[in-house]
Amino acid sequence: MTCSGTPGAGVPDGGDPLRTRPALVLSGRAGEAQGVVRALREAFDDGRLYVELSDDGTAGGRRRVGRVAAFAGEEGLATLATNEVAYLRPADHRLHETLVAASALSRLPGPEYRPTDRLYLRSPGVMARVFEDRPEALKAAAAVAERCAGAVKLSGEVHVPGVRPAPGVSPEGELRRLAEVGVLRRYGRRPGGEVRARLKKELECIEKLGFASYFLLAHEAAGIARDREVPVTGRGSVANSLVSYCLGLTSPEPFSHRLLFERFMHEGRRDPPDIDLDLDSEGRDGVRDELMRRYEGSGAAVAATANTLSLRGAVRVAARALGFSPAETNELSRHVPARVRDRDALVRPIRGWERALREPAMRDHPLQDRERYGLLMELAARLYGRLWQAGTHNGGAVFGSGGRHLSELLPLEPSGREGLLRAQYDKDDLEYVGIPKLDLLGLKMHTALRKAGELVSEKLGRKINPLAPPPDDGATYALIRTGRNAGMFQLESPGQMNLSTRLKPRRLRDLVAQISLFRPGPMRGDLVTPYVRRKNGLEPYSVPLPELAEVLKPTYGVMVFQEQVLEISHKVAGFSLAEGDLVRRAMTRERGPGAMLALREEFVGRAVARGVPEAKAEEVFSWMEGFSVYGFSAAHGASFAELSYASAYMRVHHPAEFFCGLLNSQPMGFYSPRTLLNEARRIGLGVLPPDVHLSGEGFTVEGDGAALRVGLSYSRGLSRAAVSSILSERSGRPFASVADLYRRTAVEKDSLETLARAGFLDALTGPNGRAGALEAAKELPEKRGRRESQPELPMPHPASWWAAREGRGVRRLPVSGTAREGMEWEALSLNVSRHPLSPYREALKDLGVLSGREVLRLPHGTRARAAGLIECLQSPPTKSGHPVYFLVIEDEAGLLQTTIFRSVYERFGHLLHREGAFLLDGRVERTDARGFAFLVQRIGSLREALKGSIPSPRVSPSPGAFLRAGRRGRRTG
Repeated sequence: MTCSGTPGAGVPDGGDPLRTRPALVLSGRAGEAQGVVRALREAFDDGRLYVELSDDGTAGGRRRVGRVAAFAGEEGLATLATNEVAYLRPADHRLHETLVAASALSRLPGPEYRPTDRLYLRSPGVMARVFEDRPEALKAAAAVAERCAGAVKLSGEVHVPGVRPAPGVSPEGELRRLAEVGVLRRYGRRPGGEVRARLKKELECIEKLGFASYFLLAHEAAGIARDREVPVTGRGSVANSLVSYCLGLTSPEPFSHRLLFERFMHEGRRDPPDIDLDLDSEGRDGVRDELMRRYEGSGAAVAATANTLSLRGAVRVAARALGFSPAETNELSRHVPARVRDRDALVRPIRGWERALREPAMRDHPLQDRERYGLLMELAARLYGRLWQAGTHNGGAVFGSGGRHLSELLPLEPSGREGLLRAQYDKDDLEYVGIPKLDLLGLKMHTALRKAGELVSEKLGRKINPLAPPPDDGATYALIRTGRNAGMFQLESPGQMNLSTRLKPRRLRDLVAQISLFRPGPMRGDLVTPYVRRKNGLEPYSVPLPELAEVLKPTYGVMVFQEQVLEISHKVAGFSLAEGDLVRRAMTRERGPGAMLALREEFVGRAVARGVPEAKAEEVFSWMEGFSVYGFSAAHGASFAELSYASAYMRVHHPAEFFCGLLNSQPMGFYSPRTLLNEARRIGLGVLPPDVHLSGEGFTVEGDGAALRVGLSYSRGLSRAAVSSILSERSGRPFASVADLYRRTAVEKDSLETLARAGFLDALTGPNGRAGALEAAKELPEKRGRRESQPELPMPHPASWWAAREGRGVRRLPVSGTAREGMEWEALSLNVSRHPLSPYREALKDLGVLSGREVLRLPHGTRARAAGLIECLQSPPTKSGHPVYFLVIEDEAGLLQTTIFRSVYERFGHLLHREGAFLLDGRVERTDARGFAFLVQRIGSLREALKGSIPSPRVSPSPGAFLRAGRRGRRTG
């Protein structure tokens, strides 16, 4: 225990002696300091109490050290030389001051500023010079450091969570019992010999590695979820395990999907296995809290995350510290990319900004004025990528092990949420010290499907399980093949929609491949095109050796899955599957040329010994090495594919309930509530207006599944108490007027006006409708005292995330034809009456604009003009490494994905970050490589083209705008 002599340390309120520091001495309160020393001596053994001497390099530092040392001598206490460390190098002191000031919401120099650059990690030589007159303090520091070095040891063992089965039952015995029950449930009364043999092999491996308790913990978590009717499914490599399947942790059947236990765990792996469970996001916290409550006696906590500053965040931090106003800080950070491709260039101040400033989004940006903002840019460049704060992992839970409390294994701290502790290690640190975490992840699709399932169950009068739809439903796959996949789990992104039309899935195996192929690795490796062509019979394929036909036939000769590396290594070189996994891991991680050469020699040598020609063995290894980098886990793909199919089935057979569930689970997925509601309208569902007497808390299904009605939670600024009071009061008797509603409920005046603008109060004013309701709301006085006595925060708006979401680089701007529609948008962020482009369709035809649906039908080579509201802008990885941008626009007919190459983006890209509605000139391409593509050649502002007839806020004219001139109709060439 050390008593710190840091000059800034004060005396805490309450006089806790274990927290009080020698500031008492420095402030002349020696009597109180002596009392503290007596208390500390009673608490700590001899030789464990020191007075810390720390010279921070500020004026008077040496004098303070002398006063504290003199006090220690008077009390007979040993001194210990230390140094406060806030940064690694002296040059980093300005960054530290910037971060401290920004954290305190202050400008530089900040409330805790100390004029020194000496708070860095000093070398032993520097410490010896600073404390050359106090060698005893240096010796004490070395002795304490030596004792501390032996306090924490990495034993190499894995600290498996301690689970308590029934008295007299071992974890291994309990796991065997549960697996036996599960195998009979999954495979019937007489499981086949292959199932029995694999189950036995897996259980033996789990027991030998000591992970039985870990599986039991996951099973207990899943049991808590099911008891609470919280949907739960496993994801990731755990689905490779037959034991997990039998325990009900995962749903893909291992044999039919060729899932291999060794991809998940085996005796040759040194890192612990990782079990991930997806739960309904609204019930996840309750499940996690109950599990942690059961094991709080042995310690339970959540993992930490290390949050670093993006470039945009670094600009905000630097601007705050330099004293810029909030408004100017927002303006300076707007359109700054979150990250840059060449960070090494950026960290060379000012010059490193050149690439970022050349981005189209940064055109005419204030930061182009380097003379004014040079210091801010220099600080931001150096802050970029720095650790900003510790965060809490989304779902990673860790537990005490083998009778040892978790606090004995790692440091813990409060998480910021009452009753929830956080480990000071992130997931990589936990793996390094051998502490497996159980990931209990919130998944909004589970939430949406649960809500949709409840509505369908109510409609049918019997309970249905939306996670277990009838298999191989033709109508479901037919819809997926059209590419109209909005709302479908993992299938709704623009790229997946396009791939659906090309790959043409007809069974679950096709969905597994589709989800696995649409990943950065397979796309960079150009695995998609050969797979699609071969599946559709457009291209033959062959395999290097006959032994590989069985492994590669399901994927048409393309190595898609990581599990295939294990099988190929086994069949060609005779490796065990566990050895094959080590081959996979070696290929997918950076290894030196020597290590890869040794691996190649072993593979080829063992293959030749089995009769494989050496040239063929070399060919297989090279081919496997090239493709394995891009492979995806089949277990992960299968887990997601089953949920994708379930969501698609619900959309096809219960569309109203499905969209209702989606809209009541926001934010989630790829598309905003506005787009989802428009999609529901496009498939024939009615959209009923808000009504304070008929609307529920969220969206509701009416008309026997024919229509959706907007819910109260979509009214901006409304508190939960206000919604509850509306629902409660109207159940007794209806509201007679706007004033009556205001008097009887917890609705505040500003929220009342928003309800009026949205249309919830139209029915309360008879023929005067919207205008009368708004006028009545404005005439009412503020409620006195309610805000102070019953403070209520507004509920998070379901669409708020879409307006603020980083990474899109766009703003979705409303386009309204009437004042009524404009008020709806402002109050709800929805288009209830009609699509915002509907009033302008004739004007758009005059401009030669086709609907998105018409563009999709055009033949190859056709030039056309499209228009729509921007929905998203993406730039996924490409094989060439050159950026390609995918812009999705939306009109009344649907979504249209367009492709923008770099040259066009550099000319017009600034518009995409400032406007909300566009005209796009381009050309249709239909190729095997891309399927359908609309290649954009010119981008213009739709607002400018229509001469301001479509008002959208914060839109400024730009040189890229189209003029009204343009031929009507389709242009071909």
